[in-house]
Amino acid sequence: MKKILVSLLLLLSVTWGGVTASAAVREGYISYSNVSNEEYNEFISNTFKGSFSWDQHDIVWTQYSIDRPEYKPYLSTLAEVQNFDSLSEMLMALDAGKIDRMELAQPVSEYFFKIKGNNEKYIPYLSVGGVQYYLSMGFKENNKWFAPFNETIKAMAEDKTLLLLKAQYVMDAEENPKPVKFEKFPDAETVKIAVTGDMPPIDYVAADGTPAGFNTAMLAEIARRLKINVEFVNINSGARAAALASERADGVFWFWYNKVAKTPRDVPTGVKLTEPYYSWDTFYYVGKKLHK
Repeated sequence: MKKILVSLLLLLSVTWGGVTASAAVREGYISYSNVSNEEYNEFISNTFKGSFSWDQHDIVWTQYSIDRPEYKPYLSTLAEVQNFDSLSEMLMALDAGKIDRMELAQPVSEYFFKIKGNNEKYIPYLSVGGVQYYLSMGFKENNKWFAPFNETIKAMAEDKTLLLLKAQYVMDAEENPKPVKFEKFPDAETVKIAVTGDMPPIDYVAADGTPAGFNTAMLAEIARRLKINVEFVNINSGARAAALASERADGVFWFWYNKVAKTPRDVPTGVKLTEPYYSWDTFYYVGKKLHK
């Protein structure tokens, strides 16, 4: 089955549903990575010159589009990729026709369609897996909070706290992610954590400034165990390394991945990552529904 799907990707001269397979595709993604648009586009360009094979991945046409071949040409070739600092910003670009599809991490995509239900506007038409993706916390190498945070995250994995938080804040996520309360510890030290705030249900800050979602819930538990106070610093996703280097923030939530040849590494010199506290192995390509 996999070989058949790969072959379909290579049929660049076929036209389905009025969409020409040879047409280049504009793709949007949330800028988890510390890589500029120019650097990522150079990577994509080199990737699709023959150094990359879809055989590296587990490719599955989702249940929404298994019998909808008109979506398949959208995977033929990439013209460019554009990063966005928030899901809502990327969604507006898709609606406005500025991009043809958006790439969403598995937990974000599943939340998106759980909340929107079986609507007539969007469709997750393909999932690509086979690579492990991780969330960790990043700190400047000499920051004193790296070791306490790292040890606490490992303890929370061992005692199953992370699994409980995942069930509560991701698996049972609601349209408005659950707000998270932080305990206040008088005379305790304050740790500054950078947050982007629009990748529900993982990372989210409500319009009124209330923190919510899985990352925040995990951070509240770390703060409780270490008896520290937390101050949030709002940044764009691409500014994470700069926030650490300038010491504007002590720590940030950091997305990274491995096992893909010639992929831009997302851990610049001078940054240390904690043990991963969340992982997934699939991304979804999401586009607007085509109607024949």
